[in-house]
Amino acid sequence: MEDKETKTFPVADVDDTVSFMAAARSLKLPKTYGSPAVATAVDASSEKASTSMSRPESRVDTFGRDDADVFATSGQDTFDDEWSIKADAEEPEEKPETPKAGVSSVAGDFKIQDDTAAVVSAGPRGSEAVASGQASEVEDRENLTTFKNWGTPAARDKPASRVRRIIIRGLPAAWCTPAKVLSLVHGGNIESVHVHGNGTAHILFCEHEACQAFYDKYPNGIDLDKERRVTVFVEMGKEVDVVSSQLSFNLSVGSTRAVRAVGVDMDASMTQLYNMACGSGRKVEKILDSYVPGDARNVVFRFCTIEDAVRFRGILVRDPEWEHCNVQYATDPCEFATGMHID
Repeated sequence: MEDKETKTFPVADVDDTVSFMAAARSLKLPKTYGSPAVATAVDASSEKASTSMSRPESRVDTFGRDDADVFATSGQDTFDDEWSIKADAEEPEEKPETPKAGVSSVAGDFKIQDDTAAVVSAGPRGSEAVASGQASEVEDRENLTTFKNWGTPAARDKPASRVRRIIIRGLPAAWCTPAKVLSLVHGGNIESVHVHGNGTAHILFCEHEACQAFYDKYPNGIDLDKERRVTVFVEMGKEVDVVSSQLSFNLSVGSTRAVRAVGVDMDASMTQLYNMACGSGRKVEKILDSYVPGDARNVVFRFCTIEDAVRFRGILVRDPEWEHCNVQYATDPCEFATGMHID
């Protein structure tokens, strides 16, 4: 072995072509050159492609070939027996060892895609996804700034609006005041009263049932003076009267059109009380002032509307000069009266 490694070859003149070719043919590579431990792994996919495109007899290991074969004639066999590639040795190369990993990875990819497809198919599709999106928008409608549709209206928790208005016609001039008109009305709490100069008065009940009962009681009108045959006619409104949210709240807390103040100063005159009650355009029906020696002074302010009474009570409650008084809502005399009443 040492002789082969230290063997020297005759030096040939490069210019002499024949000698150069002979030196090339006599060149022998060491047996360890091109061994599997040193050889570089070739990609199986490229090896398979190159194998399919080449002829079977030409599929040889280039590292196991002598360089002298490059210059040998096609008919001359210059392969070393030790390095020659047998037909049996080519058979194992047909087995695609490396592509197995590639095939498994491809199969894995297909499996992942199938799983993804299964997940996608499990989710909502088409109109179902749109319906679910609309359902979530409807649930959060109160928190949305804009929305695509109006949605289903919420169920109403109160009955439909009905007629609550009574119209009294043919009033004499002496009866064209709120106090005298309301003395004719009974059977329910009054929301507002408006008297016109042509002898017509509009009374708005708080409830439809009270309005209907009052209308049914006087089908032929109300006789003010039987001797003089003075009769006023009672009619019912044609259009419904909507119960506002403010009115519903006022009724829920017991508000009426009458405000009672207990403990009013004795120095306050009726003029001062009236001017205070009529402030800011409020309309007063009547002011009842009563005093019993030894008791606190009691003043009842009756207004033409519940709204005016609510505002006036708010003023008295916040006024420092009235903080010693007990200010509450009083009973509407029309609510418990059963006929004409003067009080």
